[in-house]
Amino acid sequence: MSKIGTIMKREFLTRVRTKGFIIGTLAMPLVIVILTGAPALLMSLKSEKPKKISVVDETGRLFSSLRAALNDTAKGGIRIYRLAQVEVPPGELSQVRRELTKGVQKGRIDGYLIIPADVFEENQAQFYARNVSNFQVNEDLQGAVSKVVSHFRLSRSGLDPEKVKKLVKGVNLRTFKVTGKGREEEDVGGTFMITYILVFFLYISLMIYGVQVMRGVIEEKRSRVVEMIVSAAKPFHLMAGKVLGVGGVGLAQFLIWALLVGGLSFYGKNLISSLAGQLGPFPVPHIPVSLLLFFVLFFLLGYFLYATLYAGVGAMVNSDEDAQHLQMPLVGLLVIPFMLMFYIIGNPNSGIATLLSFFPFFTPIIMFMRIAVQTPPLWQVLVSIVLLGFSIAAMIWVVSRIYRVGILMYGKRPSLPELVKWFRYG
Repeated sequence: MSKIGTIMKREFLTRVRTKGFIIGTLAMPLVIVILTGAPALLMSLKSEKPKKISVVDETGRLFSSLRAALNDTAKGGIRIYRLAQVEVPPGELSQVRRELTKGVQKGRIDGYLIIPADVFEENQAQFYARNVSNFQVNEDLQGAVSKVVSHFRLSRSGLDPEKVKKLVKGVNLRTFKVTGKGREEEDVGGTFMITYILVFFLYISLMIYGVQVMRGVIEEKRSRVVEMIVSAAKPFHLMAGKVLGVGGVGLAQFLIWALLVGGLSFYGKNLISSLAGQLGPFPVPHIPVSLLLFFVLFFLLGYFLYATLYAGVGAMVNSDEDAQHLQMPLVGLLVIPFMLMFYIIGNPNSGIATLLSFFPFFTPIIMFMRIAVQTPPLWQVLVSIVLLGFSIAAMIWVVSRIYRVGILMYGKRPSLPELVKWFRYG
């Protein structure tokens, strides 16, 4: 055990003393926040560049109302949508459209909107532009046309549009999560956000630290350092020390991140409220301590499982290029449960979710996902942990036998029959 401890200490200290560890520890939370929040923020931003849009109103009744509906302004009070009505002589629509198309091509206008005479019956309008992938512009135009058409229909039927608007006004639905202790807590998406971020952390961490173990084995094997090490320690001690040492690095990072998350959870509301100013209250979800403990537990179990397999891959190859091919099945086993995230979050107790959470290679991610959203029965959690524990023990036994032979073998990548021989020799 002292040899394992010595190797583990070496693996731990050589990594935590590097600049990469410090930068990675500080940068990872920021990167994940950017990856999860930036797309939604960018989608919500509106371009303040004025858009010149020509409107062909074949009804002859909607242009003024449409112009009033599209009254969004940028800084300085400049209108974002500059609408210009185009008169169409009888029978000249095709010619007018050709001229408008030329205007779009040459950049004189950003697009043109055609409101046909039968829009009240057919509910169809057409917008032509060089870029029709700006969903915000499309949504604004569709909403404005729908509003003015509905308003005209109501007026024509003799109903007061404003009164009808009040009568059909929608109801805001507030959502409350009932906890296992019977408490009711308002949840406006906090559970989803917490689950997504923590699962993303878990997925990335299992892959990163597993690859670190594999590359460490490859580097020692390539530099022939491993030959000196195995003269003083058994191959199993070397594998165990490397896996435990790199796992300790992961736990150190998680401890730092947990302190940051805990501080944000307890003190973030006042901080963000003071920074938000006039933006109003910002919901900062509270992360239960039990959820963080389950996160650490499933990280450790998942790490021991995958790190052992990655160590075996490192022992079988001599270069990173060979390792890229052999590690693809392991990457697939991590990617599949991550890709199922949205289904699992929406249906945490479905038959598929329950069955997959018992599959040891999926358990660390899927079972944690289920616990984060809606804690399953205790027996399911315990069974999944027991199955995962047995799988780890089995993988350590199998991989250690291959590892004993593989770390001292050089040359081409072994075939399946050769791996069987390594296993027997080990």
